[in-house]
Amino acid sequence: MKKSSATRFLPPLVATIVAVLLAAPAAQQSLPSTSGAKDAMTAAPAPAMRADPLGRQTPAGTVMGFLAVAGRGDYAGAVRYLDTKLPPAKAMELAQQLKVILDRGLAVDLDHISRKPEGERDERAGKDRELVGTIDGETADLRIVLERVQFADQLPIWLFSSETLRGVPEFHEAYAPSALEKYFPRLAREGSSLRSALVGWLVALVLCGVAFGVARLVAGLSGVVVRPLLSRLSDEDVRRRWLSLVTPLQWLLFGIGVRALAGSLFTLRQRYLVGRLATLIIITGIAWFVIRTTVTVVTRWTHNMERSGRTERVALIRLAGRLFQAAVVFGCMLVLLGRVGVDITPVLAGLGVGGIAVALASQKTLENLFGGMMVIGDSPIRIGNFCRVGTMTGTVEDIGLRSTRIRTLNRTVISVPNAELASTSLENFAVRDKMLFNHTVSLRHETTADQLRAVLEGSRALLRQHAQVEPATARVRLLRFAPSGMDVELFAYVCTPDVEQFLAVQEELLLGLMDLVKQCGTEMARPSQTTCLLPNLGPGGGPGAPGR
Repeated sequence: MKKSSATRFLPPLVATIVAVLLAAPAAQQSLPSTSGAKDAMTAAPAPAMRADPLGRQTPAGTVMGFLAVAGRGDYAGAVRYLDTKLPPAKAMELAQQLKVILDRGLAVDLDHISRKPEGERDERAGKDRELVGTIDGETADLRIVLERVQFADQLPIWLFSSETLRGVPEFHEAYAPSALEKYFPRLAREGSSLRSALVGWLVALVLCGVAFGVARLVAGLSGVVVRPLLSRLSDEDVRRRWLSLVTPLQWLLFGIGVRALAGSLFTLRQRYLVGRLATLIIITGIAWFVIRTTVTVVTRWTHNMERSGRTERVALIRLAGRLFQAAVVFGCMLVLLGRVGVDITPVLAGLGVGGIAVALASQKTLENLFGGMMVIGDSPIRIGNFCRVGTMTGTVEDIGLRSTRIRTLNRTVISVPNAELASTSLENFAVRDKMLFNHTVSLRHETTADQLRAVLEGSRALLRQHAQVEPATARVRLLRFAPSGMDVELFAYVCTPDVEQFLAVQEELLLGLMDLVKQCGTEMARPSQTTCLLPNLGPGGGPGAPGR
């Protein structure tokens, strides 16, 4: 049954929603808030000093806080992020100009801005200074530098340096709207902050739609190109899995397109959020594509091995494929968490302790798992082999990750744990190259020496003349004088590994032996027991003596 479009696109939609949910909290955490002040207060070396309520104790907090406050149109609040002594009206105008040139000229990944209270200590910027980025100008470049200042009763904070602010008016006058901004009215660009934000996010939505359409078109064309090549594959399931790679490829291209178009957005904060979302989509798309590719390769590989009869390694290949997929998912989760600002060091540290706990709790399971890998890798038995495991005899039906199932001669199924299977002796009848014919025939004691010689010579000729008996191993010897007769041993190898064919050859040889014994004038001994009855002796040992 064909999957509907909604079902087909459900996984990537869920991944996108999760990415948005992950990106939003990280963006909110970057904004100035009392929680950030509390964190800074906790890490402060001097508890007596007040923490900054605006989150300016780190370079990242200052930049993100300024963009958030200025993005709301609160330029009076944005002035608090500037190191300036201008009058309020002039300072507000300067803050607005700085917001404009940051949005249109600063190309920097906000995730790379230092989140340390002391900054990165870059020698290019100087002591207590942090270089955020550089805006290219026609005649000169403007360095966006933050400076660390400290007031009497407050922890040190970061502000946009006065050196940077002196060059802002000149760069603002030289500003030229981008090609995309020319299509929007001046009111949308310089009107109310709410309207500007709505127009910006509307443009972002349109660009995402364009990127999705182009990605779907390119992925569809790739499917059209690959489909004729897949027509050579006879297996419908493998062909379907190869075509299933088109969907993750489409979302991967979609993320790349969004990432490329994010640079056309109006504001730095919009470019940051959309770029982060695009990065998360790209990471998820790569992981999804790798998982689908792994499933396809494993399916193709196992089908080829099953067709060629090498079924013993199918379970091992499937296990390796599942472990690799789990590793890809885990690695993708770690990368996503790292991209949204989560410190993954405690996660990795807890993984080691948790892994030890899980290993101790599932000791038997792991023992069977590694036992199964040893059985599959060493290949003492294969699926379909007739073998003896300890005291059990039967045909191997399946070699799993925990146990091996054996169908006995009574048609029951016995599950043997792989740990026990790896440590016990295995006798595999399916790998025999020939089968042993070994019987002992007992002749009557009345058989003469000439008759016995005739039976021995005739039996040797019977074995040597048969086409499927190995002449080099054939022998017939008088073995012993047994109580019931004279034992003659027949020993030879029949050159066939097939049980049915061996039984037919054995039947033919035994019937020929019966005819030979009859032709030589003797008979085979029958199990017999001789009972001697003594006469009743009288007194003195004579007849008629009463018994004692």
